[in-house]
Amino acid sequence: MGYDKSIYIEADSIMQQRRNTAIKNADISKAEFYKKYPQAEQLNKELASTLSQITRLMLKGGINLTEALLQLKENNLATQDKLKAIYRSAGISEEELEPKFVCSKCQDKGNIDGKMCDCYKKLVKDIACNNLNKLSPFRLSSFDTFLLKYYNDNKDCNPTDRERMSKYFEYCKEYAAGFSENSRNIFMRGNTGLGKTHLSLAIAKTVIENGFGVIYCSTPEILARLEKERFGKIETDEDSEETLKACDLLILDDLGSEFHTAFTKNTIYNIINFRLIHQKPTIISTNLEFEDLEAIYSKRLISRLMGEYVIMNFVGTDVRQLKRLEKYK
Repeated sequence: MGYDKSIYIEADSIMQQRRNTAIKNADISKAEFYKKYPQAEQLNKELASTLSQITRLMLKGGINLTEALLQLKENNLATQDKLKAIYRSAGISEEELEPKFVCSKCQDKGNIDGKMCDCYKKLVKDIACNNLNKLSPFRLSSFDTFLLKYYNDNKDCNPTDRERMSKYFEYCKEYAAGFSENSRNIFMRGNTGLGKTHLSLAIAKTVIENGFGVIYCSTPEILARLEKERFGKIETDEDSEETLKACDLLILDDLGSEFHTAFTKNTIYNIINFRLIHQKPTIISTNLEFEDLEAIYSKRLISRLMGEYVIMNFVGTDVRQLKRLEKYK
């Protein structure tokens, strides 16, 4: 995957900071421990000098090397036993004084035997996601501020608008709390102002807080950026399309409102199809009917959306208008 150099530089800086912090905190803990138990520091110094002692023995003539090494081994074991006794009396383990790295596999180095560690790959992906999210005009919403009182509860309808929206609300809330790589896709359809964007942003907020990489973007805006990248209208080494394909959760807002060209149609299909094939959860919202979307894209794409997405048909009256009317009462 192609990422801009600045992303790798930022990731390297974060990894180095993580490692430095872990080592610094461990040094502070050891210093405090040695202050209380100075003998432990001396014993550790003796163990640390083992290699130099072996070298001296090998260079020294006129001795039985095997016997000398055996004696050194016995001395080391005795020293280790003394250290263990000190740790027991202090009520801690030796491991507790070692650096507590964010990633125990690579010890916050970002690589293992020259290969990128999974923690580094995730960090790079998260930075790329955050960079794309910064381009979005949206701000994360909360489930707490989604008010069902604005939806009609007329019992003549079965279910009522409020009952239907309450069902969608609970589904989205549970979806966000239990999000994983195996989560389903969601397709939100309905007129403007019915809560599609609000619930999508609330899902994004919770999923991000749970440590996943989320990209939330306006379909017209992200397609405009992808077009500029593709045709060299902006200087970047980054491939935003690949970032959209790779993120843990992609939320495409306002599908179908973009300016339609062969490029935009193919790009939308490629992104959605890639994520379906690789089972990466996607949430799509639109104001259009399926018939309208089919006229824009293709029957094949819409068929996949209808077959592999949880369909939510939002109902009610424009909530934004209702809130504005409240101000004048």
